[in-house]
Amino acid sequence: MLLDVKITGFDALSFDVDDSAIDAFKARNKGLTTDITDYLAGADNMLDAESIAAHLFPVQHADVFLSHTHQDHDAVVKLAVTLERLGMKVFVDSCIWGDVYDLLLKVDKARSPIPGKPNTYYYERTVRTAANMYMILNVALQRMIHNTELLMFLESKAVRVEDYVEGKAYIGSPWIFSELMFARMVKRRARPAPAKGLENFKEAVARTADAAPAPLVRYRLPESAHTMAASDLRTLMANASPQATLARMMGTTPDKNVFLDAFYTGLPVTAAERRLLRWPPLPAQPAR
Repeated sequence: MLLDVKITGFDALSFDVDDSAIDAFKARNKGLTTDITDYLAGADNMLDAESIAAHLFPVQHADVFLSHTHQDHDAVVKLAVTLERLGMKVFVDSCIWGDVYDLLLKVDKARSPIPGKPNTYYYERTVRTAANMYMILNVALQRMIHNTELLMFLESKAVRVEDYVEGKAYIGSPWIFSELMFARMVKRRARPAPAKGLENFKEAVARTADAAPAPLVRYRLPESAHTMAASDLRTLMANASPQATLARMMGTTPDKNVFLDAFYTGLPVTAAERRLLRWPPLPAQPAR
């Protein structure tokens, strides 16, 4: 990963993306995952972690990783479609992996049912299954972030947990917390040379924001390296759109670096980050 940026006010954005484009984005990843019960092995139906990591959750290359809450899913897909129109590959985990709770329920039905008691499961087995699955999924997410150039954390009202402590922000999603903490610690990688220039899992059990229960745990919101207002992001995408449209009309792939260059230029990047971007150093300021 090169940079991580928090996009503030994401829920205020609107996108010119129709339902057919949304359905096409989701359908493109359909079938990447298979039934998780295919990876149960042996008399005790043990989970084969290596097979799950290698096949059920394949690592993909992407330019942008979108860290988001489930309640914003449709808006996130619209943003992904908009960015892909500008030439980027975008990763939205929930479009690939679906709902972790649905996956766990399938495993519990296969390996933990209590005989004679429908929809009832052995507690110790279900807890251990959940712990192992979360570990496998979390490692897969971290590997994806590591291989991605830019992480955008899409902050919205659905992400935050209201709190009475002034000046402190909290979130209710362990997946977002893990993604942002890993983004703080991961080694920063330079752009590939030569340079031309420049989902979490559905973490809520509820299907809608109105029906979502209060989170069981709150997490102190990790700081992102940079922050950008959603309105500024919208302006940058709009400015890059004519070039992308012209490229498609000419039958070529839009140059993703047109947007990425403008995006990074809008951030107060450090000298170290300029080197990773392969930008020349700023001229030295004359001594006073």
